[in-house]
Amino acid sequence: MRHAESSLDYPDLTDHDRPLSEIGQYDAPRMGQILANRGWLPQLVLVSSSRRTIETLEGMSAVIGDASIEIRPEIYHAGLSSLSEQLEDLLEGGTTLILGHNPGSEVLINHLTGEWEVMPAGAAALIENDGRKWSLIEVLRPKELD
Repeated sequence: MRHAESSLDYPDLTDHDRPLSEIGQYDAPRMGQILANRGWLPQLVLVSSSRRTIETLEGMSAVIGDASIEIRPEIYHAGLSSLSEQLEDLLEGGTTLILGHNPGSEVLINHLTGEWEVMPAGAAALIENDGRKWSLIEVLRPKELD
């Protein structure tokens, strides 16, 4: 999942410290509820250390429940190599949410499934592994769910 929309209203903040915009604050809990409605709730969340990813997760907290949460600084603006390393910690038989950034989200989806998907702010992709290969099941984009 890519973090919800971030604010550009604070030019003195570093990129890492940018908060969510008003739209992002609206979309985060909404996407959390949509994930819950589809049965996509994770048991494990691996989240970038950036403020906007943490705030996205906080916005989803009402439905995340008892998921184990690990803040991973290496997910912040990670490339394919770093994101691939995160796959080593996925739950077997469970759902893991990697909450990060672009272009990493799009690159990881392509690497795993061979498909290119646009991942705007707040988008989530369900990717399943059947033991042999990864398959893209669905991509949810906030603006397409209105």
